[in-house]
Amino acid sequence: MATTAPSARPAAARQALRVDGVDHLAFVTWRPRETHDFYTRVLGLPLVHAITATGWVTEDYPDFVHFFFDLGRGNRIAFFYYFGLPEEEAPSDLMHRSRHIAFHVETEAELLAWRDRLKAHGVRVTPPLPHELIESIYFDDPNGIQLEITRPLREMSGIDARDAELTLRALFDVAESPAPSAQALWQRKAELVRKNAEVAAA
Repeated sequence: MATTAPSARPAAARQALRVDGVDHLAFVTWRPRETHDFYTRVLGLPLVHAITATGWVTEDYPDFVHFFFDLGRGNRIAFFYYFGLPEEEAPSDLMHRSRHIAFHVETEAELLAWRDRLKAHGVRVTPPLPHELIESIYFDDPNGIQLEITRPLREMSGIDARDAELTLRALFDVAESPAPSAQALWQRKAELVRKNAEVAAA
């Protein structure tokens, strides 16, 4: 079958190419019953799809069940259950807190209602914690995956994107230095801010 090389495709088509949200996030569970109960009964997400297969792609791929819950707006969260797969050790506390999923709600009333619902189901959940642009509550699913429900404290704006660009440019420089640190990043970011101001004033 003949195909068109990327360079030969119309420029407008290339510029318009972008992803549109999240189709699904996938994780591994060793507790399918508890996972189903948590996502359907506690979080109220419908089970919408399941795949079963004996191996996949490679000969050593284990037999599995892959099941999906609907998060709304075309987004889903999915889990693999692998037959015979030994359970892995839990991650460190830092990795556990860092690798998480944040669900969105619009208002403080919704956030507090979710906290009440989780507590009513016996789920340990933090008080609302404001940070930067959002306020969040945190809790774990039966697999030890940290989940977050968050509401916006204000809309993101163009200045947030410009600030993020400067932060990442500073991080790239500092992360490749002999002694990366937050203090070095702030110093480098200040240099970039000053340089941008000088260019704008010239």
